[in-house]
Amino acid sequence: MELRVAIVDDMNLDRNRLSGDLKALSNEEPSVALSVREYESAEPMLADFRPGSFDLAFLDIRMDDINGIELARRLRALDPHLIIIFITTSRDYAFEAFPVHPFDYLVKPYNRGQLRKVLLEALRTLEADEETVTIRVPRGVHEVPLYKLVSVESRGHVVEVHLSDGHTLRSTMTFSEVSKLLEGKERFLACNRGIIVNMDQVMRLDDGTFRMKDGSVYPLRVRNRSALVQQFSQYMISRVDRGGRA
Repeated sequence: MELRVAIVDDMNLDRNRLSGDLKALSNEEPSVALSVREYESAEPMLADFRPGSFDLAFLDIRMDDINGIELARRLRALDPHLIIIFITTSRDYAFEAFPVHPFDYLVKPYNRGQLRKVLLEALRTLEADEETVTIRVPRGVHEVPLYKLVSVESRGHVVEVHLSDGHTLRSTMTFSEVSKLLEGKERFLACNRGIIVNMDQVMRLDDGTFRMKDGSVYPLRVRNRSALVQQFSQYMISRVDRGGRA
């Protein structure tokens, strides 16, 4: 699973150390891929933030202007699913921070073991909350979390299931069988014949073409294209209104 992580800390040394430790832990844990973004204050993170843009945020509590607790309050209002971990020199702030429901605290100076424990617990929480589908392949089955499924393509007699970690499953199922697994799941859109995309994985809609976060490109069918564009637009609006993941 890829975790999208934000670090907000006005101390460069502490911020860089945490970023380096997270990347080192990712290298030690093959099942965990990290995308880390660093911020030296709350304002630039708030400017960048969109619901669902991060899975996990490490927030320093003591910062000038907007402190970590106020930042967490604003982030929580935008995305109730965001996992928030406070970085602090003392747990004395725990009562004050309670209303924003932090996942945990990382007390400075932390050690790598403490960070690893927090990171893996956050990962387990995210995976437990996510629905999966069962994809049959020649030598067994794969349980695929829906967030990880980028697209499904029918290529002749082969159905390819593309995942966000770069892997592709060549399924023994028919395209119709995979389609039925995804029926009623709002984030998936049949954008063309033999193609289903996860709208959460769309980077942008560009002149009748979906450009995906993994670099793949899928044209929308000409027939009913305006209806497909409208469906995509409505989905993105509803996602913002819900304040997080579908």
